[in-house]
Amino acid sequence: MTLYQKYYGRVFKQSGQWKISVQHNGVRKTFYSSLEGDMGRKDCAKKVVAWISAGAAPTSNKRLTVNDVYTAFLKDKALETSDIYNIENRYKNHIKPIIGQLRLENLTVQDFKRVIATAYNEFNLSRKSLLNLRGDLSLFCGYLYDSNLRTDLSTARVKIPRSAKRGTKEILATRDVYLLFTHDMTLYNNEEVKDYYIYAYRFQVLYGLRPGELIGLQWDDVDEENATITIRRSINAKGKQTDGKNDFAQRVLPLSKLAKQLLEAQNREYRTDPKDPTERIFGDYGSICYRKRWGIYCMYNGLQYVTPYELRHTFASNNKLLETWILDEVMGHAHEGMSLGVYAHACEGDMDGVTDRIDGNLLKQIDRGQKHIQKSNKKA
Repeated sequence: MTLYQKYYGRVFKQSGQWKISVQHNGVRKTFYSSLEGDMGRKDCAKKVVAWISAGAAPTSNKRLTVNDVYTAFLKDKALETSDIYNIENRYKNHIKPIIGQLRLENLTVQDFKRVIATAYNEFNLSRKSLLNLRGDLSLFCGYLYDSNLRTDLSTARVKIPRSAKRGTKEILATRDVYLLFTHDMTLYNNEEVKDYYIYAYRFQVLYGLRPGELIGLQWDDVDEENATITIRRSINAKGKQTDGKNDFAQRVLPLSKLAKQLLEAQNREYRTDPKDPTERIFGDYGSICYRKRWGIYCMYNGLQYVTPYELRHTFASNNKLLETWILDEVMGHAHEGMSLGVYAHACEGDMDGVTDRIDGNLLKQIDRGQKHIQKSNKKA
């Protein structure tokens, strides 16, 4: 099969002359030849090749839908990063139902606006979620441009409703911080047992790690000689290992006294193979299991439930008096200013005394929580 047959179909005879219709870069043309026999067919083909040679590469005569191209976009995105779980979900839940079956040539900016409006009006998505959705559409526009499929689409005029709710985060109250560090038990198979993840919960509150970072910790990340732990990886919701959320996610943290105690207890009670340095510190589990067990622990011990990610917010709230750059370093945030993010580099001694302050801030919360409970008990 020749190139023009593959992309545009066969040359055929009509009304005594040869004819072929082609589409090239969104422009459709028909070529004719009145020559007799095989000479006419070849003449049509030459005209097509000459027209194509004068412009860009040929495009398929298949009328592509948005879903056809978006599926290819997701596959190419997966080659860049393994962390496309959320992008795939947003497409499946909010983009595909609205524009998936549209022909790509008919797609307009107004269709993008309908995606955002539907997500807002029917699903009540927060401002942050709508921004992520618009970001996906913007990436898709870039993909269309780079693929030379559409060069006229942009999300610049796609606005987020002003009344879209702004997401709010909760943190553990002081009484709940106290309960977390004094109550070990939970319910498992209708029996009271020590919670397998108790030291993981406490370590996350102590250092403010993202749940995926906590799950990805291995014993060879711990440097006992230098009293540090290195955050090297993250495990996403699908159980796939990634390099972390951003360029600052991989970081080296000093181990505080409380951190050492938690790791020693975890090693003593739950490590299965001391000879395996790649064994996960807090067990080989996924984020769904961790979230479920945390919820059961909260219910059993009377804690007001917050999500595992909000334990990270609890850390930030407990340590809000720390210098901003220290919080950025410990939490793996991109620095807020160019001078810190680009020109300032880590120096020896920068973290001296930080571990004592982190421990001290947590111990203050535990002490306040204990006093709060004692005061409540007296009133009762």
